[in-house]
Amino acid sequence: MTSVLFVVTGATHWTLADGTAHPTGFWAEELAEPHRIFSEAGYRITVATPGGVAAPVDQGSLSATVNGGRHRADRLAAYLESISDVLAHPAKLAEVDPDDYDLVFYPGGHGPMEDLAVDEDSGRILTRTLESGRPLGVVCHGLAALLTARHEDGSWLFDGYRMTAFSNAEEAVAGLAEKAHWLLQDRLVELGADFVAAAPFTPHTVVDRNLYTGQNPGSSAELAQLLVRAAATDPADVVARLRGTFDTGRTRPLAWRLAQLAALRTLLTEQSTEFMAALHADLGKGETQAYGEVSFLLNEVDHTVAHLEQWLAPRPAAVPDTFQPAEARVVRDPLGVVLLIAPWNYPLHLALAPMVGALASGNTVLLKPSELAPATSAALARLLPRYLDREAVAVVEGAVPETTALLEQRFDHIFYTGNGVVGRIVMAAAAKHLTPVTLELGGKSPAVVEPGADLAVTAQRIARGKFQNAGQTCVAPDYILAIGDTAAALEAELTAAVRTLYGPNPAVSSEYGQVVNERHHDRLTARLGDGRLVTGGAHDRAARYIEPTVLADVSPEAPLMQEEIFGPILPIFAMPDLDAAIAFINERDKPLALYAFTASEQTKQRLTKETSSGGLVFGLTLSHLSVPELPFGGVGESGIGRYHGEFSIDTFSHLKAVMDKPLS
Repeated sequence: MTSVLFVVTGATHWTLADGTAHPTGFWAEELAEPHRIFSEAGYRITVATPGGVAAPVDQGSLSATVNGGRHRADRLAAYLESISDVLAHPAKLAEVDPDDYDLVFYPGGHGPMEDLAVDEDSGRILTRTLESGRPLGVVCHGLAALLTARHEDGSWLFDGYRMTAFSNAEEAVAGLAEKAHWLLQDRLVELGADFVAAAPFTPHTVVDRNLYTGQNPGSSAELAQLLVRAAATDPADVVARLRGTFDTGRTRPLAWRLAQLAALRTLLTEQSTEFMAALHADLGKGETQAYGEVSFLLNEVDHTVAHLEQWLAPRPAAVPDTFQPAEARVVRDPLGVVLLIAPWNYPLHLALAPMVGALASGNTVLLKPSELAPATSAALARLLPRYLDREAVAVVEGAVPETTALLEQRFDHIFYTGNGVVGRIVMAAAAKHLTPVTLELGGKSPAVVEPGADLAVTAQRIARGKFQNAGQTCVAPDYILAIGDTAAALEAELTAAVRTLYGPNPAVSSEYGQVVNERHHDRLTARLGDGRLVTGGAHDRAARYIEPTVLADVSPEAPLMQEEIFGPILPIFAMPDLDAAIAFINERDKPLALYAFTASEQTKQRLTKETSSGGLVFGLTLSHLSVPELPFGGVGESGIGRYHGEFSIDTFSHLKAVMDKPLS
């Protein structure tokens, strides 16, 4: 059950500039309407005040004049009477843990100007709620509570946030502007708020990340409805919210897209330490590997921002003489609601890299992180709503049941990274709605080594690409095809390369990681006997550790060769010549990547023309992922579609043909 914390004033007066006490409390409509809406939604509601004092209603808020007639005033009074026991015996703010609630709501009235504006417990609740990524709703003078929310360095927590509150103009109409010691709008602006006011007493709400604000009492119901949608966890409700946002058109302007990318960059820079700690907890990634995920994303964001306006510009198309005079162009249209299903091996990089393209293309996004990387998943769920447009980007955590429920919904594109078994499930689910998919899968990526290659350099580059992230990289070299007499020498060089990279005991190296879980450990260690041990082989189930391992004399029919290894085991096969190596590759499913280490231009030409793979790299491994102007994607069993850079814009856009012929 969704739980809501109402933080309500306990003040019965507001001290004016001349020292007189203006009778006040909470405003009836601002508490009663949201309370009713949340109750009807089935929420569990807790009311808390400073010191646990009874929550007083501003009697003026129950007059017929301010409520448009006696009938509505009586209805509000009756509702407050129905919850009078709750209001008379609220919880103490000092004893409230905001982490126990799914959302927090602050009603107004002038009372918060007296007590919540200086209440440290309220400041603690606001800080914890905002940092949690959960929805925070504040209406009218309730925003006075925001004044006390500070970072550890004393800076204001809400600096730069767009918000609305009871305006100076409304305070003047109410007759208190000249009597007040200070005005709320002025104070918020002084602290750095991006204050947005509508005409006085017009219902008006503003959403910025996970902060939801309403301007005046008449905004209360609308604000509460927004919060109900924001707190929804049912997949159908989440998708409906994202689709509703897309349908407003607000994600289409270039300014919105650039703002989201800028916010994503800020997230990555401000929270890099937290993300790196999560990656270490999930996969044992050291500082270099963990920051590698962050730096890749920063580069992807920067490249996209630098070129986005150019990429989105309509492309003119030639019109045949038959239709002249006429003009034609190709326009990139956003698709709508995009589902991103991320894997566990690079749980930050592979969650946010496609998001860069989806947001840059003007879509709303639902991210499903991997449950097998729980620390990173939790960090994404908590932090993304603090930085991005919460009405346009949602995170749904969970395992197979949650993913299955998501796949029952209609999306406009599904982007999945993972294995082929689940990829087929995703594609079958998408077919029910004719939803296009991008499937970034994997496969057994070979590395071809020819005589004449510098074997010491070759071994270093293959070992680095293979054993990074403990071999859990979709484009890691899966096996080596050593041509001619290179196999024996390469075995020795690989042994030396592993020692150079990770020292005599990789188990204590900060540059080496863990396999993701014990099941994965057991699957891999069962394959250690499939060949002759060249180096490595040690393992520790409790530590999720498998030493970088090289095997030789492996049968092509061995279990190790029947599926992607996806771990730190590297088999070497001796091949008599290039023809045999090409035949070996082509007898198997098309790989996500093919690597070759050769000095022969003829060999490079033959591999380019005679093999099929998602990517082909000479002299390096993994590196093509970091070239933003290259497409990244598979072919056949290794995947469908491509992304990175401008290719992401193509993936997440519809290329719309537009033709214009004058009527005269």
